[in-house]
Amino acid sequence: MKLPVGIDDFKELIDGNYLLADKSLFIKDVIKDSAKVILLTRPRRFGKTLNLSMLYYFLRQNHDGGENLFKDLNISKDVEFCSKHQQQYPVIFITFKDIKQPTYDKSYARIEELIRKLYAEHRYLLEGDVLAQDEKNFFMDLLNKKAQESDIEAAIENLSAYIHRKFDKPPIILIDEYDTPIQEAYVKDYYQDMIDLMRSIFGRALKGNLSLKKAVITGITRISQESLFSGVNNLEVYSLLREDYGQYFGFTESEVSQLLTQTEANVTLASIKEWYNGYQVGKHVLYNPWSIISCLKNHGKLQPYWINTASNEPIAKLLKNTKASTKRQFEELLQGKTIERPISENLVFADIENREAALWSLLLYAGYLKVISSELHGFELIAELAIPNKEVGFVYDRIIAGWFDFVISRDSYMSFVRSLIKVDVHAFKRYLSDYIMQRGSYFDFNTNTAEQVFHVFILGLVVGLRDYYYIRSNQESGLGRFDVIFIPKKNQKRGILLELKTCATADLLSDKAQEALDQIKDKKYISTFKQNNVETVSAIGLAFCGKQLELIHEKINIT
Repeated sequence: MKLPVGIDDFKELIDGNYLLADKSLFIKDVIKDSAKVILLTRPRRFGKTLNLSMLYYFLRQNHDGGENLFKDLNISKDVEFCSKHQQQYPVIFITFKDIKQPTYDKSYARIEELIRKLYAEHRYLLEGDVLAQDEKNFFMDLLNKKAQESDIEAAIENLSAYIHRKFDKPPIILIDEYDTPIQEAYVKDYYQDMIDLMRSIFGRALKGNLSLKKAVITGITRISQESLFSGVNNLEVYSLLREDYGQYFGFTESEVSQLLTQTEANVTLASIKEWYNGYQVGKHVLYNPWSIISCLKNHGKLQPYWINTASNEPIAKLLKNTKASTKRQFEELLQGKTIERPISENLVFADIENREAALWSLLLYAGYLKVISSELHGFELIAELAIPNKEVGFVYDRIIAGWFDFVISRDSYMSFVRSLIKVDVHAFKRYLSDYIMQRGSYFDFNTNTAEQVFHVFILGLVVGLRDYYYIRSNQESGLGRFDVIFIPKKNQKRGILLELKTCATADLLSDKAQEALDQIKDKKYISTFKQNNVETVSAIGLAFCGKQLELIHEKINIT
């Protein structure tokens, strides 16, 4: 079976006889939607470009062979609908998904090239007397790279007017990944220039445009307050918080089961669910489609695929600069817990670092969190949030590990890792003390710092030990909940257990470290190791007071 990894052109997928999940009824729902402008927001690699491409091939008139692309799909069963709408509309289709440049000038040049290619597709408009001479001059300036910025801003609006005049029908406009240039501009610090450009392009194309039949726009987020769609008539936004269109972006469980049967992959549905499931849109529980196809392509090998499809830099940048209180919330998430935080359907990038709701909203809409439930409290929407699945958990591991990259050399870090593996407590303490001094201001370590912040710090440092240990955090064992344990992946190695305490004054450090060690024994935390056939455990009680620490170690034999 041919699996379409990275293919987002619908015609190429069908002509190549690739395996697919039939999402063709999406077309019907779009046409029946009373909204003139539809904005659909979903995480990256969830089928947005493919679905718009499918819309394009179904709706576009004068396209040879287009009807054959849909002959075996669900949409073809509605003969009346197909006869009325298939290949009956002029269509403008533009995607901004590849506008990821380091500077505004380079991004503008790429957008200019996109517009030039778009006009080249509609070069037929130059034939005959459809266009006046000044309009032909405008058209040719775009084709010959002589356009001014004002021409680029007016390009989609003008093209829709020319097409309307040519066919005596207003076109349908499809805009894919509209917010990719804006997100990239935010990361690369040319945000305002890009906002101004995109506001002009979208405003002119969508606001009061009499030559517009319908517009369908996709993106990851709804950019608000910057007036990208301000005043757009009859705009309807369908985010992850709305059930509408939920089944069309991502794979449903029945679709995943069918794909597993068709490919005969050596992997269980339960394993697939643990790694790639977890997204929910209303009643629809969804799997990450990119990861599913990649996993099946690799004969059922379970590993993080989605996190490597694009840079996680925007998320890393946000988490790096977030407040200590927010880091404590992430510590809860990393332990597999849920948190209740405010979210908003509209995203204001300028507020992300200052308004908590903006941060959690971006993480949700970008696919790094899932909503378990939500409820309106006054004017604020409060959502119960969690990390969706094991694959996304690796994103956070990688981001947290990156917190230390700029101050800890590779050699130093590997020495730290070896000190813990060998249970060289003196070296472990020395490295840990150095890292606290180097990153103390970043984590806001002081005598009032909560234990959870140190917990996040430790979890970030030990990410590099995953090759050697199964790392568990804050889970039930014995008579309580341990802080961090390391279960060796090879039984001949000893296990490690870290218990953390904080204290208000440095003179209490030794007492607190002993208290932590006693708690390990009193609460019988080592029972987890016994279940995993580990014979020896290095128990370490750690106490922190601001940037100072103390530890006490004891080797425990499990009988």
